[in-house]
Amino acid sequence: MSDDVRIEDATTAEFAARRYLESQYPGKAIEVKFSKIWFIGGKLKDVWEVEGILTRRRAGLIKDRKSFRFQIDAETGDVIGFESVRKE
Repeated sequence: MSDDVRIEDATTAEFAARRYLESQYPGKAIEVKFSKIWFIGGKLKDVWEVEGILTRRRAGLIKDRKSFRFQIDAETGDVIGFESVRKE
């Protein structure tokens, strides 16, 4: 996102996370479900934490599911932390 963007609410944090995921899987059909979104105010940096599940179609009926967790800078909207774990 641009340097002048401030993430003010959970909806904007969700949008930033979805945009990042779509950039990681260009042209792929993905489904994103968010489970938790919360704000953490810190002395040095304010951060939005976003958790959820990403489902993408692979070959035919096979689906790949991953749980994810983001840390998004509240000042810039940039992703500063990302963790993804494959779900069985």
